[in-house]
Order: sequence, then C-alpha cells, then structure tokens
Amino acid sequence: MSAEDTAIVKQAFAAFAARDLEGLEALSCVDLVVTKPPTGSAVGQERYEGRSALAQYLSDVARVWDRLDLQAETFHCPRPGEVLVAGLVAARRGGVTQELEAAWSWTIEGGKISAVRILPTVAVWGSATPAA
Repeated sequence: MSAEDTAIVKQAFAAFAARDLEGLEALSCVDLVVTKPPTGSAVGQERYEGRSALAQYLSDVARVWDRLDLQAETFHCPRPGEVLVAGLVAARRGGVTQELEAAWSWTIEGGKISAVRILPTVAVWGSATPAA
C-alpha cells in the first residue's frame, strides 16, 4: 500500500468535507478528470475536466444536495498511483435521505490527483419519507 498516495486521497476527502476549493485544487493536477459523479448526473454533467472545474463541481454539489457527506472507510492500493476506496455516502435531496455504499477509484501522478472515478453503488438503507 502506498502510504503517500493514501494520504493524498485522505486529504482530498477532508477538503471535500470542508468544501475547501483551494485545498482540492492544491491536491489536483491541472488536467484532473472526475467521472461519473452522481452530482454531475443530476445536472447533466457526466465529467468534470481540469482543476478549474472543481469550482463548478462544488457549486453543483451545493445546488443539488441539501446534504452530501462522504465517509471513506477502507483504502486499497493495488499498484503504485492507484487508490481504491470503499465507504458510505449520506445524501439528502428534496426531503429524501439516503445512505449508500460507495466506491471511488483515484489515480495519483507525481503526488497529485489526476483522476477520480465514482464506481457504481448499492443502497444500504434509504428513507423515502419526505420532509414535512
């Protein structure tokens, strides 16, 4: 397991939780690509390309979700420069709250994040009870 690559990914999760654009940009390559984010799918954006697209991504997160919390639980580095993460996503939108299993594939090049791919998820539990 590459401790350095894992540390970078953990820093990215912390920066996302804080909605820290500057922190995310500092961790990312100029040509970063984020693919298959559910947030993007909700606004017709299947990928976010370039470090400058992180501002749009965080703006879309704020617009789409009432709450979006990512909880990274396990980290696996099958080869240098690749970090696979499994965890949970707690999301609230339109009065519906869901907790979903989640998985992410991160590519690290030269100490920077070059790609993040959100992998298919399975519902763990969901509350379809609309807010009053």
